[in-house]
Parts: sequence; C-alpha cells; structure tokens
Amino acid sequence: MATHAAFVVKFPQQLARPGRVHGRPVPPARMGIAVSRGSPGNSAVTAVAAAVPCGVRCRAGGLIEPDGGNLVDLVAPEEGGRRAALRREAAALPHRVCLGRIDTEWVHVLSEGWASPLRGFMHETEFLQALHFNAVRGHDGSMVNMSVPIVLAVDDAQRRAILASGATSVALIDDHDRPVTVLSDIEIYKHNKEERIARTWGTTAPGLPYVEEAITNAGDWLIGGDLEVIEPIKYNDGLDQYRLSPAQLREEFARRNADAVFAFQLRNPVHNGHALLMTDTCRRLLDMGYKNPVLLLHPLGGFTKADDVPLSVRMKQHEKML
Repeated sequence: MATHAAFVVKFPQQLARPGRVHGRPVPPARMGIAVSRGSPGNSAVTAVAAAVPCGVRCRAGGLIEPDGGNLVDLVAPEEGGRRAALRREAAALPHRVCLGRIDTEWVHVLSEGWASPLRGFMHETEFLQALHFNAVRGHDGSMVNMSVPIVLAVDDAQRRAILASGATSVALIDDHDRPVTVLSDIEIYKHNKEERIARTWGTTAPGLPYVEEAITNAGDWLIGGDLEVIEPIKYNDGLDQYRLSPAQLREEFARRNADAVFAFQLRNPVHNGHALLMTDTCRRLLDMGYKNPVLLLHPLGGFTKADDVPLSVRMKQHEKML
C-alpha cells in the first residue's frame, strides 16, 4: 500500500450534481477500485486505482466488516507494560533477521490490519493459497482476496541456524540493529521465486517493478509466523500524519456521522475525470437516500510508474484542492 495516505472529506450538497462534457450531460458513472494488495509504507505499494463499471459498496446500519470478520491489530499496547516487555523479549532472542525497506513496509501493512485476516508473514499454506487462488482462508472459513503474497525471505545460513537451534521465535530488526517486532510460531519453507513471479504478474519477463528488489535477489527460503510489533511504524518523512490506520479511519467516519463512505484510490494528481467520478458517486449516494456520504481519498506512492508525480508533490496538490 508505497504510501497509503488518507484524506477524509465531506462533500457539500452543491457538488452533488450530474457532470457535463463538451456541453452534453454525462451518464451517471460508477466508481470502482482495482487493488493489488501492497504495502502502505514509504515506497512499496503495488496498488493501482482504476475507474471501472462496478457498484458502490454500501452496508446498511454501519461500516462494512473487515475481511475475515475482525480488524487485526498487531501493535503491542503501551498499557500494562507489554510494549516494554516485548522490547526486552526481542533483545534476548538469539536469532535476528534484518528487515529491508520493503519488509518493514509489509510489517506496517500487517500490523495495522490492512491485510486482515493475516496475523503475520504468510505460512506456506497461506502462501500457496495466495499464489493459486488469489485469496487466503480467514479464521471464519471465508475466502479473502489476497493476490500478492506477503512473505519474508531468509538465506541458507539463517535457515540452518534457526532450524539447528529449534527456535520457535525470532526477532526482526531494522538496519540499526533495533528490534521492530517478534515473529513467533515460525515456519521455514522453500521460496519458489519463478512460480511466485509468474503467478503474481502472469509473466517472468525482466524489468518488472518490485521483482528485482524484493524477489530475485532475496533469500531462497521464506519464514512465516505471527507478528507482535513493538510500536507503530513511522517514516518521519513529513507524511506520517496522513497515514491513518484502518481503526483510525473507522473512528473518523464515526466522528463525521457518515452513513456512507466511498473511496477513490489514485496514483496521480486529482484531475477533472477524477473529480467527475467523485462528485457523481456522491450524487448517486444522495439519490439512494444516504444523508451524509463521506469521501476517502487514498493516494498511493512507491511502486507506481517511473514518470509519476512524486508522492510529496501530489499530497500538496490534494491538500490545496480539499
């Protein structure tokens, strides 16, 4: 989810009007979002927005339930001293795996529940479900869309050392040797890189974004397990205030008394076509009887097209427009 930065906007009634192009009325458009699950960190999102002919997803009587039924939150609470205890536990673990930039962003995705119902890096069963079915099975038995595997690679030496010791937990650390999270109930399995690339992208052609950086040169083994994250992931790049978690967004929707929420996910500055889709969707929701529809504007950064406008510049444009 690159950066998933969120703006929540209340549309004034006067914007809820049919659009016109070259003086002609435009038929009502429907807004959809095509998402390839990715990381919302500083630069590793693989999600792409698209305007497609699909209906607005609404649920009477409240917000749509999270995938799997419950919103996952893997960050250790400060209350009761758990966060400090987890930091000591991580420091005492004999095996450490250093997280790269993309790995840290996946920890961000997992820890805040963007990938619910996953509770950590995928075990082999979940990895194979994502590759072969583009979905994983939730704890309630439902199948949840998950077309991009969320995994952590290790090399031969790390695998041998962990297996030889019989360890069931490892510490995941940043590039300054500081513990970020503990991965428990671990499982190490083969990283079938070519199959992963082919099933995720539909090709093994060279030059695919993300592949060279995150797969081809990664370790030949994957380590899955459950995460407990020491503290929320921050990037200190001037954009953290926009990175609202799913729980924070739900609180904001409730604070605004939203009876419908519609999202627009984009990797470009907002232009007239975007504005038409947003205002038309708002109008349609009002026509359906909703009284207070709220827009979630969801910009993406990271693995977008090479010539895209940088995220920091787009955020300034979004701010000015809103």
